[in-house]
Amino acid sequence: VLWAQQATIVGTVTDAMSGDPVAGVAVSVAGTARGVFTNSTGNYELQIAPGTYTVRASFIGYAIPEARVTVAAGATVTQDFQLEIGGLVAEPIVAIGSRVERTATETPVPIDVIPATIIAETPQLELNQILTLVVPSFNASHQTIGDGTDHINPASLRGLGPDQTLVLVNGKRRHTNALTHVNGTFGRGTVGVDLNSIPTVAIERVEVLRDGASAQYGSDAIAGVINIVLKDLTEEDGLQINAVAGGNLAEGDGEQVMVDGSYGFRIGQGGYFSVFGQYIDRNRTNRSGDWTGDIFPGISGDAATNAELQRRGLTRADFSMKTGQADARVGFGWFNSAIPISQDAEVYASGGLSVRDGDATGFFRLPNSEARVVPEIYPNGFLPIISTGITDGSVTGGVRGRLGGWDVDLSGTFGGNSFQFNIENTNNASLGTSSPISFDAGRLGFRQAVGNLDVVRLLDTGGKLKYLSLVFGAEFRAENYRIDDGEFASWSLGNGGPIPGVDFDTTSSGSPKAAGSQVFPGFQPSNRVNRNRNSIAGYLGFESEINDKILLDIGGRVENYSDFGTAVTGKLALRWEIARNLFFRGAISNGFRAPSLNQIWFNNISTQFVLVGGSLVPEQVLTANNLSTVTKAFGIPALDKEKSINASAGFTTSPIQNLSITLDGYFIRIDDRIVLTSRFTNSDPTVAAILAPFASLGVSQVQFFSNVIDTETYGLDLVVSWAKQLGNSAILNIFGSANFGKTEVKKINVPPSLQNVSDIDRLLFNREERNRVETALPQQKFTLGTRYEQGRFSGLLALAYFGKIYYRPVLPAGVGPNSPNTLDEEFGARAILDLGLFYELWRGVTLSAGANNLLNTFPAEQLNPVNRSGERFIYSRRVTQYGMNGGFYYAGLSFNLR
Repeated sequence: VLWAQQATIVGTVTDAMSGDPVAGVAVSVAGTARGVFTNSTGNYELQIAPGTYTVRASFIGYAIPEARVTVAAGATVTQDFQLEIGGLVAEPIVAIGSRVERTATETPVPIDVIPATIIAETPQLELNQILTLVVPSFNASHQTIGDGTDHINPASLRGLGPDQTLVLVNGKRRHTNALTHVNGTFGRGTVGVDLNSIPTVAIERVEVLRDGASAQYGSDAIAGVINIVLKDLTEEDGLQINAVAGGNLAEGDGEQVMVDGSYGFRIGQGGYFSVFGQYIDRNRTNRSGDWTGDIFPGISGDAATNAELQRRGLTRADFSMKTGQADARVGFGWFNSAIPISQDAEVYASGGLSVRDGDATGFFRLPNSEARVVPEIYPNGFLPIISTGITDGSVTGGVRGRLGGWDVDLSGTFGGNSFQFNIENTNNASLGTSSPISFDAGRLGFRQAVGNLDVVRLLDTGGKLKYLSLVFGAEFRAENYRIDDGEFASWSLGNGGPIPGVDFDTTSSGSPKAAGSQVFPGFQPSNRVNRNRNSIAGYLGFESEINDKILLDIGGRVENYSDFGTAVTGKLALRWEIARNLFFRGAISNGFRAPSLNQIWFNNISTQFVLVGGSLVPEQVLTANNLSTVTKAFGIPALDKEKSINASAGFTTSPIQNLSITLDGYFIRIDDRIVLTSRFTNSDPTVAAILAPFASLGVSQVQFFSNVIDTETYGLDLVVSWAKQLGNSAILNIFGSANFGKTEVKKINVPPSLQNVSDIDRLLFNREERNRVETALPQQKFTLGTRYEQGRFSGLLALAYFGKIYYRPVLPAGVGPNSPNTLDEEFGARAILDLGLFYELWRGVTLSAGANNLLNTFPAEQLNPVNRSGERFIYSRRVTQYGMNGGFYYAGLSFNLR
């Protein structure tokens, strides 16, 4: 009976000037999730329940026409559209921020849309780095000397943590990493999503929602939401093959090669199956200087050291740290498909696999490091390598369609990330000459299964409202987190495991040599974890256009977790045309982020170099899981959810044709943010007693996860876009955007059991940890660019400005923050220029060339000799604006075979 009530709207979309049909136009029904694309002849067909609707046609390069259409049960109504030039500023239908079809400028909250053309023309090969260049409120850089973090970038939206942005693919929740960032970089203590595991060749567009959205999407959506929309290719798009090669030519390193391909074909009426493949080979960069300190045991001073180097046929360059971008080899295989099963429904599926292996180095173990080097194996010391194997895969399947007056989408997603640690070119010094030189140090794993039901119903208001839609749905999520221990030799003290015995090597003083594989001791059996949890959520909302001037959305969500309880969130959003082409928009909401399984259960012993008396000294640091006896001994409570309040307000306007301006202010209050605490050291007798069971493994410090801080983040986003048609064939686009943001730690939450401990605020969250949250990322970031297209030629020129950043470490004893002896550094603002040039040699064959950081602009160098650490760190490894690679120059060739 329900199916018998359907009606049909058909039509043709043509270019008003030429009269030619336009393919690929999005024809949608306001207030519903219903939308189709015109075929190669410009025709479309929409199945809909009887009623009166607002139907619109949207296509980049044209204004968006609307028509009011009434259709009876069983009837077919024709509604044609003629598109007029006037929308050269991109305004596609977006899939986030609303459950109904809307364009990016119609939403009551700010959304950036980065189309495939910009992704292809931006002179970067990985998605994180592309978004850093084109989205001012987004930051991500390759890290160095950060263990696993060298291989997965911690990314930030609006200056918040990597785990406070939700990532979707085709509107479905993406799984997070198995890796927890625990070393001394931005994002320390967080678990994010590896955007670089998604191949750029598969992306139709990226939608960045810059507003709290927990009431719509659940946990993590505090800073906003990033939605990756995949391409839906058919035979008409042809076989696309691209190849790019380049490098950091001025420095003679950092070579990169990328090859990708894509193809699709039609299935039935309106169905498609698209496949994508990509391979990237990225070589490392080295931005260290030559080591200036002592090298060999029993030899000190420059003259004696240089003489010994000459005798051995070596130079100081042979002992370089090699800080910089790690190398990586990444392969991707992805697909995206939809198959119609009736006039009103389709099944769909998407997903893919990425496999990456890479090498990153740690601190050079010099031959005079007696406790860490086996001289019979490495007479000249060694540079240890963390060689990783990362596998990332996901698949989504579902059915969507119309059931009577209901738009229904039922789906399931399964995905996971595996992170293998292999330690190469190293030794376990406590094993002496019997030590291996490579180790399996263990594996991290994370898996996630998600089931979603999303329903939209256009309600009949008797003409009182332009439209009113009921949206509701449910989500079930199950997660699993694992730590698998490494081989025995990767963590043992000699042959006796963690218990001191007679069979371990000692230093000349008789102390045991360091246990475990140098640079990264393996996970021990006691670190082994296999933990699960699940959550269930329901949401309800109303989305409406009250009239042509006012749009109002309201919604709420309830979510229950098996390990910490319930969260209730809500959101109210408004868009109001206060004058012709001048719109006010604003939203207020509360949000939350559930503690990740990683943060609850991660535990290990790692080697971290900390500053002691002006020198970097290796220390064995225990990270105790949140429910361990060690953590409880410090009085740290079980992790609870982070809670946020989000408010935004701004204006959008188009004062003249093809000029779009948006200005949005925002405020985000987050209570009980989960961070990795500062390190407690065994110089305190109480701490030493708690760490006594780990003393045989050299553990001298401990850290743990806790809801330590409350923060406030506020800022302003400006986006301007203008386009002009020059003559009949040329189009000029000029775009600019800016983000001004600031995060402040407002309170440190001290557990009741630690209230009377002297200087507890510093012990829980010291000056350097505050630095990572407040000033390690630019607080101002601008982009200004222009794109010109005429005939066979197109070109992109863009300037990215990164504001100043600061390094504020823990102060040495007796040194105040204004002392000339402080190690504080300020790194001034920098601007980098990007260039991309494209020329179609003949039909389907395009030559490209360009540069990221055309002028080879480096960040400011560190000035303090202590921070430079014997020229190991010319540029800071702790804070970064855009990395330290310098200019990357490339050339490419693409083929489109139709």
